[in-house]
Amino acid sequence: MANPASGSDSAGSSDQLSIRFTVPEDAVPMRKWFDEPGILRQYPCEKPSEIDDTVKRWISFYRYSASLTAVIGDEVVGITSLYLWPYTKLRHQCQFGIIVDQAHRGKGVGTALLTSLMHVAKENFNIELLHLEVYKGNPAYRLYKRLGFKEFGRQSHWIKEADGTYVGRIFMERFL
Repeated sequence: MANPASGSDSAGSSDQLSIRFTVPEDAVPMRKWFDEPGILRQYPCEKPSEIDDTVKRWISFYRYSASLTAVIGDEVVGITSLYLWPYTKLRHQCQFGIIVDQAHRGKGVGTALLTSLMHVAKENFNIELLHLEVYKGNPAYRLYKRLGFKEFGRQSHWIKEADGTYVGRIFMERFL
C-alpha cells in the first residue's frame, strides 16, 4: 500500500504537518468545521441533519483507506476523501471532497492533502481521472487550477438559497 504522506513532511517536530489515513473519530472536528461562519456557502448541506449525513458519508470511506486526514501536532486540520464507485465500469474515475479547518487555510494543508490523495488514488485504486465540483466564488478554485485541474463545465443554477438567489458550480477534472 502506498504511503499517504509521500508528498508531505511527516517527520520532525510535533507541530509539522503530517498526512495519515482517516479514522472514524476524525468526524468530530470535521462536524465542528461545518459550524464555522460562511463554510456552508461552499457545500450543499444546510440543516443539522444534512450536515451530519454529509460528515457520515464523507468519513465512511475510511473503511477502504480512501480518506486522508491532515494533522498538526494532535490537531486534525483537514480531511479529503475519494468517493469510490462500486461499479466496475466507473472505477477508473472518481470524485473527491476536501475540507480544511478555517484557521489553516492558505498554509499548504490543502496542497498536501490533494497531492497525497492523488498518489493514493493512482497507486492504491488505479484511478485515472479525478474530478470535482466547486462552487462559483470558492477560493479553492485557485488551488485546483494550480494542481492541474481543468474546467469541463458549469451549472449556473445549482443551489437555490433561502433568499431566492442561485449559486453555480464549476466541474473540474485531472488525469493522473
